[in-house]
Amino acid sequence: MPTIRRRAFLAGAAALAAARAAGAPLPRPGCQANAWNLDPARFDLLLTAVREMKELEFQGFETNIRFVQPQLEHAAEARARLDAIGLEFIAAHTNLPEYQKAGLEGAGAAATKLAGQAQQFGAHAVVVSHGGLSATGQFSEEAVAAKARALDMVGRRVADAGLVLAYHNHQPEFRNGAAEETALVARTDPKLVWLMFDIGHAWLAYPEAVSFFEAHHDRVFGLHVRDFHNRVSVPLGEGEFPLRSLAQAIHKTGWHGWLIDEEERPNDADKPGKRATGPSRRTMKAVFGV
Repeated sequence: MPTIRRRAFLAGAAALAAARAAGAPLPRPGCQANAWNLDPARFDLLLTAVREMKELEFQGFETNIRFVQPQLEHAAEARARLDAIGLEFIAAHTNLPEYQKAGLEGAGAAATKLAGQAQQFGAHAVVVSHGGLSATGQFSEEAVAAKARALDMVGRRVADAGLVLAYHNHQPEFRNGAAEETALVARTDPKLVWLMFDIGHAWLAYPEAVSFFEAHHDRVFGLHVRDFHNRVSVPLGEGEFPLRSLAQAIHKTGWHGWLIDEEERPNDADKPGKRATGPSRRTMKAVFGV
């Protein structure tokens, strides 16, 4: 498989080293727990994953909320066990509430409940995903307006709980020239709706994903960074994703949110865990300087 070129290493490292020397704030390295084999009934598996992230010198973690929800009756104890490891709970990930079926008030009530649950475990944000309005990136004005209203409603309820709402994209939002993501950024309230920008997914559908990040970096709470070889997920630095360009864009914009390693392998029966996150962590240090 391809490995990251020395020129890319030097360019990225030099840019971030200059920022560090100048005292500029840098992104913070985080990790998504879905690289590990997890089970909602086995809280110990999540604890092990977070400990291994700590060993790899990540500073924060993200996980699907379903892996902490079974601990709600003992939330204080569960949070204490997570806090003891020493990583920040960046965000609890879930699906955007069913605003089309439940209506805005129903979606808002669901968001209030989810935010309250995430807060009990110390999460800073709630991340919501959605399948996209269209697989081709073509949708009606009514559809995108309804989704934007739902995101604003959910964002308001999450903010009321003292957390941040961040929208996580997949590929559909970036098809048809990033039509849906562009519309959502334009139509949602920047005080209520941030982006958990999965730049790997975006890049597969829209080669100008790094430029999109530059244009909208002030809306980005966190970046999910992935790499791909022939469109198959690989550890960072072993594929074709333009890591150097992203590092330069981060330096140029001064963005300093959460830079999150995403090693999702949905078709793997046995998730890679440290086998993928370990090499990716080394690449993050080399290219991004964090």
